[in-house]
Amino acid sequence: MEPDRDLPQALAAVAAYFDAEGLACDYAALTASRERGHLAVCLARLETFDPKQVRIAAQMAFWINVFNAGVLRDAPELELDAGERGMEAFLERPRLRICGQPFSLDEIYHGLLRGNVPAHGRLRAPMRRDDPRLAYMPIALDERLHFALFRASRSSPAFRVFEGGKLDDQLEDAAALYIRRMVRVERDGSVVAVPKLLQWYALDFGGEDGVLEFVLRRLDDASFERADRNISRIKLRYDAFDWTLNRR
Repeated sequence: MEPDRDLPQALAAVAAYFDAEGLACDYAALTASRERGHLAVCLARLETFDPKQVRIAAQMAFWINVFNAGVLRDAPELELDAGERGMEAFLERPRLRICGQPFSLDEIYHGLLRGNVPAHGRLRAPMRRDDPRLAYMPIALDERLHFALFRASRSSPAFRVFEGGKLDDQLEDAAALYIRRMVRVERDGSVVAVPKLLQWYALDFGGEDGVLEFVLRRLDDASFERADRNISRIKLRYDAFDWTLNRR
């Protein structure tokens, strides 16, 4: 068994419970499915798996898949307690054991994938500086990871499976699809409405100017043409994040 290779296959099987775009899930059918059971088995096998065995170029994809698998395995909890507070508690609760160490989804997201910096609305990093789990942190931060992590809500990026050898293209595709689905150019092109996610983690994109540049580069041609040619005149407006469970 190779847990790091088995997990993407198990996730790919779970995709059958989503719509074609990966935006809405039949959670009731998923909960009772053989595929969810197999996903749970793959995650359980990670308790004795050392993530350092994953080649460096594939480590980010590994942790993204672990995060998304944790969300889908435990999605029945969200059926009972959906919404922002429910999701916050869901992400904070330790629910995975990897190489003998407990992990919450927040610790994977903000502790490892974001370089151990505080989550939105928090003052402290999720892990202490001497936490041995930090040895599993991928080498570099890629701000596009925000569009790879599935949050089981209407404003979430789509669910998808990631591969180490294709990660750059897959992250770019995930980012572009999310931007084109969620961003609107309004008024005379002087206002760009973007998801709240980009405000929460604006520093990962280099601040508001970086957010605007990131978004404009990924708009479809029609939306881009509507935007003011003088970027300095464009104002960002942040839309509320819809935490409603994205049932199919």
